[in-house]
Amino acid sequence: MSKIASIDVGTNTVRMLIFETEPGGRLCEIGQERAITRLGEGVGTRRRLLEHRIQGTLSVLAKFCDRCREHEPITIRAVATSAVREADNRDDFLNRVRAELGLEIEVIPWEDEARLMIEGVLWRLPDAEKAVLAFDIGGGSTEFILARNREIAAATGTLLGTVRLTEKFISHHPIVEKEYRALEEHLRRELNFIKEELSACPFEMLVGTAGTVTTLAAIDGGVFPYDPEKVHGRTLSLGRVEKILADLKRKSLEERIAMKTMERGREDLVIAGSAIVLEIMRVFESDLLMVSEYGLREGIVLDAMKRKKLPGTR
Repeated sequence: MSKIASIDVGTNTVRMLIFETEPGGRLCEIGQERAITRLGEGVGTRRRLLEHRIQGTLSVLAKFCDRCREHEPITIRAVATSAVREADNRDDFLNRVRAELGLEIEVIPWEDEARLMIEGVLWRLPDAEKAVLAFDIGGGSTEFILARNREIAAATGTLLGTVRLTEKFISHHPIVEKEYRALEEHLRRELNFIKEELSACPFEMLVGTAGTVTTLAAIDGGVFPYDPEKVHGRTLSLGRVEKILADLKRKSLEERIAMKTMERGREDLVIAGSAIVLEIMRVFESDLLMVSEYGLREGIVLDAMKRKKLPGTR
């Protein structure tokens, strides 16, 4: 049996997942952790990773590396996405991670991010043979991938990330309607461009992954403590997303933090994230959204298995 860990260094959240391969190639999850470090704060305007955010991320990565060592021998694949991709001081960050932790982080282009994400999403998705339009909302970007019969038919990346949009549009909590309308108009304009890009590829099922989508699902189902099995495969209706967002907009940051289903550190970003979800459903004219607990982390593991040519991979 082999053990494989994936570490996803995102704009808002750092996630780790550890799998063990069983005889026959079946994957068994033996550990996962996540922490909001907001590494990408300010990257959209300053194009630099801030020192205090670097320090916080290094601290989390050190804990994750220690956790991985408990399972040695283990293969670790770590990737970084939007924030590190864009930062002028990305090499400084990567060199510090290498020197202090002995961890190599691969900065992947959005095309690879999209490919890995859809592989993770389709891995345990019901009806995955359908034409699926999947989206992954990150702190710095949102990727859209359309797949047919488990093969990518079209893909595109955007700068519609929760951290980026919150910094640009949202400064008051509860929400000031003038700020929200500006965000809404921006999203509709950008998403209509995306719809046009993907118009040649009609889809049968809309699937969302990552923290905003799973948070909405947890709120919808009152899932506390958080249970991935109760979130994965849930469906959210357009009306329900509208209602949840309207309620969140009326709350102060303190009131959102007090919600049992709200992850600490997401209380300000959840407005922009939920707005992205709502406008995707509206622009793409989809009344239902399938929620996937699986995404980039799982795709990284599956890709690592292929690279090692382990059983159970295609």
